Amino acid sequence: MLESWLPRRLMLGAVFGVLTSLSLADESLQSLVADAEAGNAEAQFTLGNRYLSGDGVSQDNFEALRWLTLAAESDNANAQYNIAVMYLNGLGVVKDQAQAVAWFVRAAENGDTPSQYTLAVLLFNGQLGVPRNVPQAYKWFTLAGAAGHQEAAANAVLVQELLPANEVEAMQAEARAWIESFNQRDTQSRTGAASGPDSNPDETP
Repeated sequence: MLESWLPRRLMLGAVFGVLTSLSLADESLQSLVADAEAGNAEAQFTLGNRYLSGDGVSQDNFEALRWLTLAAESDNANAQYNIAVMYLNGLGVVKDQAQAVAWFVRAAENGDTPSQYTLAVLLFNGQLGVPRNVPQAYKWFTLAGAAGHQEAAANAVLVQELLPANEVEAMQAEARAWIESFNQRDTQSRTGAASGPDSNPDETP
């Protein structure tokens, strides 16, 4: 089954249903909740994971999904990956392969290496309703491998042998274009975050 090889960022607990509400006795936890409620995507991701694993809070998959979704909608790739795993395994949601794939794709496009590897495997095997596409699988193995995923890099070498030279060149060109586009988006995102929402160089005091 797919679950046997899927990369995991955390140990996903069993579903215990809606449990007791969050205790705010811990000041650091209060601060985390405040940051999450203020819209900090990293705090939302961290709080969602704490609910998912029961780390300092009552384990609650539904509350985990709520916070992870907020983080994911702010383009937190880690949250997007974990939501995909939740849909794949039915944690806090009804199992939904199409939703799982959609979140894996979104995370992969957002630069998440495990999701890129997962997408490549789905494309190569034709799993979870994803049509088999060996050239695209090669591209995503290549991208994950370039980001340091050793198994993906090894698979890229193997899959390359299955493709004609013109398709290899085309997919390598797509991979280079993706990396260039991603780096530009990342630079713009960092520049925007550094300048802050209230920055306006043309505004006079």
